[in-house]
Amino acid sequence: MRPGEDVRQAIDRIGTALAQALGARAACIAVYGSAASDEFAPSHSDVNLLLVLHEVEFADLRLIGATLEREATPALRIATPLVVTPRFLADARDSFPIELDDVRRRHRLLHGEDLLAGIRVRTDRLREQVEREARGKLLRLRALVVHRPPDATVHVALSSLVAVLGVVERALLRDASAEGARGATLAAEVERHTGARLRALPGLAAMREGRTAFPTAADLDDLLAAVLHEVEMVVRYVDARVD
Repeated sequence: MRPGEDVRQAIDRIGTALAQALGARAACIAVYGSAASDEFAPSHSDVNLLLVLHEVEFADLRLIGATLEREATPALRIATPLVVTPRFLADARDSFPIELDDVRRRHRLLHGEDLLAGIRVRTDRLREQVEREARGKLLRLRALVVHRPPDATVHVALSSLVAVLGVVERALLRDASAEGARGATLAAEVERHTGARLRALPGLAAMREGRTAFPTAADLDDLLAAVLHEVEMVVRYVDARVD
């Protein structure tokens, strides 16, 4: 869902406070991610801020921290902001193509010049990072099975998987409309590619949002086994797309 008007106003207030504190040193202040899209969930979504300063000084970083601490409210989860320079945005496109492409597509300007709308990343770099993210998540899930921590830790890991798969989906299918698959989802594309039905992964979002409960004990092991199998299918699909 989109952030409610109260959340938008609170974010705007924080953006104004940061702009006043930093003055001319701030070139651009924006909110990005779920709080700038239709995917915001008050129960677990953080508010992500990106500040572009002409130069990043130690004193500015301390000032940003003090301003956020002063403006924070219990109802708003403010993540540690990204503080960069215009040069960083230009130079980091090869290093963080997924993150920067996502920032470009899901942001709302709070102050200054919109330096994020013009970010362009190379498609080959984007897809290489998508493959690394998917394979890395598969390896972390396998490690989770090897050591099998308490149920609560598994719940957190599966919740984070939802966020990672959302990033992979947006990065890999951002040009889906051009390929005649408007409105495609990662799950639907994996099913079309593999011929198998994904049942575990689509249900994780509802668990993460609290609409359904995470299982426990042996039932959680069954879910973990199913998720692991389906993530393996996602990796095969990603690998085929990247190649």
